[in-house]
Amino acid sequence: MIESKIQIDKEEYVKSFKPDMIDITLHWCRGASFKEISDEAQDIYEGTIIRVFRRLAELLEQLTTGCATIGDAELKAKLEEGLKSLKRGVPFSASLYL
Repeated sequence: MIESKIQIDKEEYVKSFKPDMIDITLHWCRGASFKEISDEAQDIYEGTIIRVFRRLAELLEQLTTGCATIGDAELKAKLEEGLKSLKRGVPFSASLYL
């Protein structure tokens, strides 16, 4: 933004990032149950957690496709491994009314 001469307040920009979901996502990918995740994130709605996980899965799928296109097999394998650990359980059920 600075190189493009777009006015920005660095302090405000950095403060706008909210890393709240990082620990929750890490616990989920390491095998925690959705109840454990929900209990850990008491101030975050369950629907928000599910939406974030699904959006992250979409991003990982797109990055995997990009790696395949440019021929980076090592990064593609890492992204597929991350996607596999993310895509499980309640957030990726076809329906929540089972």
